[in-house]
Amino acid sequence: MKKYVFVVLIFLLCPNLAFTEEVKYQIEIDYKTVNVTGKNIQAMALNGSIPGPTLRFSEGDIAKISFHNAMDVATSVHWHGILLPYRQDGVPYVTNPPIAPGKTKIFEFPIKQAGTYWFHSHTGLQEQRGVYGAIVITPREGERVSSDKDEVIILSDWTNENPDDVLRTLKSGSDYYSLKKGSMQSLSGAVKEGALTNLAQRSWMRMPPMDISDVAYDAFLANGKTETILPAEPGEKIRLRFINAATATYFHLQFAGGPIQIISADGMDVQPISTDHFLMAIAETYDLVVTVPPGGSYELRATAQDGSGHSSIYIGKGKRIYAPDMPKPSIYKMPMDHEGMQVKRRHSRMAANGRASSFYNKLRSVEKTTLPPENPKRNIRLTLTGDMERYIWSINGETLSPDNSIRIRHGENVQFTLVNKTMMHHPMHLHGHFFRVLNGQGEYSPLKHTIDVPPLGTQIIEFEANEFNDWFFHCHVLYHAKSGMARVVSYEDKELATELKSIRSKLYEETWYSKVHGKVQSHMSDGKAAISNSRNIFAARWQVGWQRVDDTDYDIELAYDRYFNRFLNVYTGLSITNDYERGVLGLRYLLPFNMDSTIRVDSAGEFRVELEQGLQLTNRFGVFADVEYDTEKKGEWLLGGKYTLTKSIALTGQYHSDFGAGAGLDFRF
Repeated sequence: MKKYVFVVLIFLLCPNLAFTEEVKYQIEIDYKTVNVTGKNIQAMALNGSIPGPTLRFSEGDIAKISFHNAMDVATSVHWHGILLPYRQDGVPYVTNPPIAPGKTKIFEFPIKQAGTYWFHSHTGLQEQRGVYGAIVITPREGERVSSDKDEVIILSDWTNENPDDVLRTLKSGSDYYSLKKGSMQSLSGAVKEGALTNLAQRSWMRMPPMDISDVAYDAFLANGKTETILPAEPGEKIRLRFINAATATYFHLQFAGGPIQIISADGMDVQPISTDHFLMAIAETYDLVVTVPPGGSYELRATAQDGSGHSSIYIGKGKRIYAPDMPKPSIYKMPMDHEGMQVKRRHSRMAANGRASSFYNKLRSVEKTTLPPENPKRNIRLTLTGDMERYIWSINGETLSPDNSIRIRHGENVQFTLVNKTMMHHPMHLHGHFFRVLNGQGEYSPLKHTIDVPPLGTQIIEFEANEFNDWFFHCHVLYHAKSGMARVVSYEDKELATELKSIRSKLYEETWYSKVHGKVQSHMSDGKAAISNSRNIFAARWQVGWQRVDDTDYDIELAYDRYFNRFLNVYTGLSITNDYERGVLGLRYLLPFNMDSTIRVDSAGEFRVELEQGLQLTNRFGVFADVEYDTEKKGEWLLGGKYTLTKSIALTGQYHSDFGAGAGLDFRF
């Protein structure tokens, strides 16, 4: 009898606890050979599948997840969008040590929310190799919007290349991915688009070409396939839980069967929005509702923002009815005012460039989301910065380090003003919190955990600092985060755990990348070999000529550069020629029209000034020029062109004022 009385008391006093259920999952990560595009590739899989298993909970459950690493490298897992104790968040060196080979980590946390979320590796570039899966949490009182079927759709991008090689290619400054997917900017392309003024304006302001997506992907997937079929009957109402688990791709979503209705964003219910299509940023989740029309199987197409491919989800039965093609995005007409800031779009085709933020002003929470007005306020401006040529991505001009955290205090209302000074989208994700998007909806501003900050655009978000300890904040373009666009949001109120103190220095260990770019021709050779990290560059530059001279003429410069930003380097080193060996001190500066300039003085007091410029005429063919004046040797110049064949090799020819004309190969490794 006493037992039953105790149960009744628990039910009356703690009704939520009375219904709490411990839900257990076991997940193993291991290598798996997969074939997505006709080529066997070693990937990483969760419980043998890509994506991994869908984890399902009910609001109020206790999640207990055993994560075993069966690989020979360390790994990790982050529960994206889930509110949990900070030691369960899973970010290596921020909240947890990495999970070593052969080891198992048990995660246990209460489920305090409902909605659509996901999980993924936060180690290296493992996410690109298949380490992601869905999380679905049912509300305690049932779904606000009913449906006949409930389906999870995980979008992703796939490359047959090793992701480390992808990053190395990006770090080398190669334009090959733009060439491969047809988005190389060129003079002929600008003429065809009627965008010569745009090209000149961008170059004058020293902006790099707009690059909608960094990587040329081999496939785009929905639930691990290029094509997914969801059988359904006419008139059925289907809830589609979309998760963008891509590493570098935004997706346009468009349904052949008519408008789609957005009912949830990042797991949080919003007042329904009916739309023909919208752009989904990386790491966001949206719950959509579609009603199946009669007479066929209707395509819901997820088109990569750069127009390089798509994945298809067919809903219904019978003849296939295809979604309309999205227009190719304009890579030239990025509207800017005289200060380089984004202005209102006036050309309909430019909508194809897309802004996930363009419909944010329509998102409206179903409940008030205002922050406690009595809390002290803290305003923080975060400028998103980058250098596409060296592939360095940063916040306020600094890459991630253990020493540049964002400091806040418990109980504050914190506002981030996110200012994008780059020509790329950045989906910024805050761990452990939901923030209000200040989108004009006032008290009903939507809550999200990830927000798109468009090229040359600004977003303002705010949140109550209601946690403690450290949480990660980063761009969810995987290659951007890996290259430095991240911060630790650190609460000042609590000291870092001893275990984390001992490993925090490993949070961002600078990787050194090497590259060689040069030319070997019938009359001369020139080029540069370098090894560098984000701020330091050790390089050897050479020019060797043997035509029209009595003896082989060489000019070699060994230098250390200190990188300040994409506009300025200072350097010191040694200059070696046929006639002398001298110390040098100089600077390199980017001039308008993206012209490279170098000025130096050597230990004999001689000055040298050099200007370099290149112009891409077609997708594969470009011209280049170099003019140099030396107070000792006077002037020399060269003019040439190259035709790209592969990622590493191009045909080239040039005329040099000292060595005459010749031709050969341009190489880049």
